[in-house]
Parts: sequence; C-alpha cells; structure tokens
Amino acid sequence: MSEMVRKVLNDGMSYERAAVVYGVSERTVRRKVDIYLKLGAKGLAHRSRSRLAPNRTPLDMEDKILLLYESRYAGYNFTHFNQKLKEVEDIHVSYPVVYRLLMASGHRSPKAHRVRKKESLHPSRKRRQSFGEMVQMDASVHTWFEDVTCNLHLAIDDASSRVLGAHFEKQETLHGYFCVFSQIVKDYGVPEEFYTDKRTVFCSKRTRSARLEDDAGTQFRLAASKLGVIAIHVTSVPQAKGRVERAFQTFQDRLISEMRTAKIASIDEANAFLPAFITNHNARYALDTKAMPNVFVEGPSEQELNIALSVVCERTVNGGSCISFKSKAYLPFENKERILLKNPARRTGTAFE
Repeated sequence: MSEMVRKVLNDGMSYERAAVVYGVSERTVRRKVDIYLKLGAKGLAHRSRSRLAPNRTPLDMEDKILLLYESRYAGYNFTHFNQKLKEVEDIHVSYPVVYRLLMASGHRSPKAHRVRKKESLHPSRKRRQSFGEMVQMDASVHTWFEDVTCNLHLAIDDASSRVLGAHFEKQETLHGYFCVFSQIVKDYGVPEEFYTDKRTVFCSKRTRSARLEDDAGTQFRLAASKLGVIAIHVTSVPQAKGRVERAFQTFQDRLISEMRTAKIASIDEANAFLPAFITNHNARYALDTKAMPNVFVEGPSEQELNIALSVVCERTVNGGSCISFKSKAYLPFENKERILLKNPARRTGTAFE
C-alpha cells in the first residue's frame, strides 16, 4: 500500500489508474492516501500487527498437546489423537490446530506415509438392505500388541458396517470363529448368511453348495446349520469382503494404538479390552440399524448355544459300553443311571468338545 500511495502523491498517478494497477477500488486508494497524510507511514500498517489473535491456542496448552502426543499417544494418527484429546483429556481444539502444531514440530501422521499396494479391479457389490442379512467374517494375523503376533477374528454386518464380534487367538482357529459366532448370537441373534474366507473351517474340497441344507460338511457349517443360518459363501478374493478388510485396516491403526496406551500385554487382556473399543467404534462408524429391516432371528438359550457350538466327533463304543476321547474313557448314563449299549450293530457314539 505504501508504494501505491507514493505513486499517487509523488509520481502523479491518478486515483483511477492506481485502482486498476493495484486491484483495489478507487475508494480504497483515496482512503489510504488520506490516512497517510494524517498519520504518516505508520498509519498504513495493519492495526493487528504484533498482536496475538484473540482465539489463539494458549502456549501452555500447545506444550501440553505436544507432550501428550510424544508420550502417551505416540504413533496415533492425527484424527484419532484429536478425538482422544476431546474424549479423554478434555482438551477441545479443532483438527486444523492439532495438525498445524504437530506438523510444525516435525511430526507426520502414520497413515499419511503408508504405501498403498496396486490392487486388481474388482466389481463393486451393493450393501445388503437388511441388518443381519449377511455377516462378513475373517481373521487377520498381525503384531497387535507388544511383540505378540496373533490372529484377530472379526465379524461385521454387511448392511450397516457394525462390528458384531471379535476375538483374539494365537492362531486362526475354529474356536476363535466359534467365540465370535457366540457373541453374534448372544448380542443380536442368528444371521441369515455368512461371507467368509475360503478356509477349511468353512468349506472342504467336497463342499459343493453354499446352502447349509445341501452341505454341512465342516464343524462350523454343522453348527451354523443347527442354529438356522441359511448359507455360507466363501471367497479367496480379499476385495470381495471389502467391509471386513477395511475394518481390519481401521483396527490395525486405532486398536493397536489404544492397546499400547492401555498397556495390553496378553491375549486375555486384549479380549477383555475389545468390547469397549468395539462399542466406541460402532458409535463412530456404523450406520443406524434402526433405519433398516432387522432379519436376525432370536437365538437359543445359552445351554443350547453351547451344545450347537461344540465340536462333534464320532467314537466307537467298546466292549465295556464306553467311548474313549482324548485318552479318557466316558460311560453312558441316562437319568443318572448307567446304561449298557448292547446292540453290536450300533457301535458308534458322538462326543462334544
């Protein structure tokens, strides 16, 4: 502005020409010239120069935010950290403030530096329209806490993206999937269908149909059939189970950070930590299930559920009218009385684990 005023007063530039050259209105040119004539060059300086903005974050709060990020919340992505500041630390600042402060201090959000792999194209599939119509299920092996590598078994509703159950196991096991299945039935009911990975837990080489009434040839399929699940679809393409795969990405970012903050060091502690985390996750990311039809079927009693989610094994009845299971002998009873299985044509029994 000082150069514009000098051009007008010393070089004889007209008000109209100055307005065109400097991209301001003629009124602004006249006002700046009047201010200069009254107050001199200092009058052209902005009156807020050297003053702190009234809405500036206090310096002590900025120091506290930096200290929290470099200690308790180290490794959190910026959005997650900003949410924890509000929910846990009662520090209410906007995301741009957090972003500017951390970037100026040399920090970078972990998610900003992840290298995305080139993925093959896969046709999109619309969400199912009803809550419980399809449940996607899978497991992810990862270093979830400390230096412990284990598998997180996870189930998510296709229509609402609501996480329905989760369980940690050292390996990807039938027991882990049964634990998740049990959580689903207890909390929501029995779903219509599952969409899972192509594992022997869910299908065998002899499996020819997704419908369980046609084929219940594995332990999981047998249990699902008993509980009323209609079908289990399997695929070896990760993109086909996009919702559960994306949920794993979110969990690997947020769950790991929060378990590190909570000092989780064992699988038992991690499983105890999961319910509260899932509740918070669903409140933030899941769609409203009240706005869609609910096709979950009410589950059986806990005793019936435990029997349905048992491993069924065939055993031969020996001459002493008992069966052997894991190096232990079991005797048949009925109404608290010992019974003898005398029919030699029926020398097989069923054991539940």
